[in-house]
Amino acid sequence: MELPWFLRELACPDCGLDVEIEPLTVRCPCGFAVPNQARLDLRPQNPRPRTLEVLVCDAGTQMDEVNVERPATDYHGPRAIRDSTELFSAARPWLSPHSRFLDLGCGPRDQFVPASHLELDYVGVDVDSDAADLLADGHSIPFRSHTFDAVLAYAVLEHFHNPALALREVGRVLRPSGVFFGAVSQGEPFHASYFHHTAWGVLASFRKAGLRVIRLWPSFDTLHALATMGRYARIVGGLIEMVHRIDRAMPFLAPRQFLHRSPDEKHIEELHRAAAICFVAIMD
Repeated sequence: MELPWFLRELACPDCGLDVEIEPLTVRCPCGFAVPNQARLDLRPQNPRPRTLEVLVCDAGTQMDEVNVERPATDYHGPRAIRDSTELFSAARPWLSPHSRFLDLGCGPRDQFVPASHLELDYVGVDVDSDAADLLADGHSIPFRSHTFDAVLAYAVLEHFHNPALALREVGRVLRPSGVFFGAVSQGEPFHASYFHHTAWGVLASFRKAGLRVIRLWPSFDTLHALATMGRYARIVGGLIEMVHRIDRAMPFLAPRQFLHRSPDEKHIEELHRAAAICFVAIMD
């Protein structure tokens, strides 16, 4: 029986060499070995040390080069449990039938639904989800370099204890001009998360990995996230949500911002208030 395409592209999560797929075992000359079963466990066992080079850049000056408008919705297929309509709409120009598509931190594997509708060659990996095609750690993605045309990270980056390393791995497995898209926390309260990113943080950390951000937009407002995700008494959460709704319904309460700012300035203000930031980036 022919192996699924993504199994033919596997690399050792410990050393990066190609693995050997045997009837009972998947192994690497470095000593990595796991049982060959329905869902492979390709989480690192003895990962090699990594060195990261730091690229110094002024992310604030890069905002002028980024599209900050909310994307028009042109994806009209079936929706995932976690709605990704805007994300797939924004990334659509880089997605074509049979593009190799990695869902990094796939969770319930719900993004297979829109990916399948767009005829993408999908594989979902996660560090501990029972639904994943492969168990893997995003700090050491177990695929050869330049395997994928597209990588999605839906609310994943904040959960990495070293997002810079994970982003370098994304850049490694993407093909040149491949697309990386998704969402990352900014103002959301703690939810088993390590590092949240501002818009400037996204620009700076992505650039270090060779990823050029071309679009940013807000997912939803921080006040709403505090009301629904924050560890407050119910009455306090209700009051925060009330303030959020008043703010949305009455933008004229801040007349200088409402009347005298350009559309881009208003988009950027909304971006800086966002609980989560959506992004599209291209591998240079």
